[in-house]
Amino acid sequence: MSTSTQPPEVPPAPPAPRTGTPHRTGVTVLGGAGAVSALALGEAPWWVVAVAVVLAIVTPGVVLLAQALLPQESDHRRDLWLAGIRLLDRRFRREQ
Repeated sequence: MSTSTQPPEVPPAPPAPRTGTPHRTGVTVLGGAGAVSALALGEAPWWVVAVAVVLAIVTPGVVLLAQALLPQESDHRRDLWLAGIRLLDRRFRREQ
């Protein structure tokens, strides 16, 4: 009888967590389609269904554009927010 001299195997490391924001566009699209279907089946006025369709199309596009353009994990994110706040402050002071 011989015993093994090899050390026991080490289990693999767990996968690293995903960085960035999760993509929820599919949920938005499905939610918009469900709302439009409910409005259409509920015999809502045509203009209400049209507004729901436009929102269901535009909302995921705006979300994707914001995720692409705005820095998510960046040192410049604070600077971007401060620049926006200063711009709004200048516009507010100019109107008074």
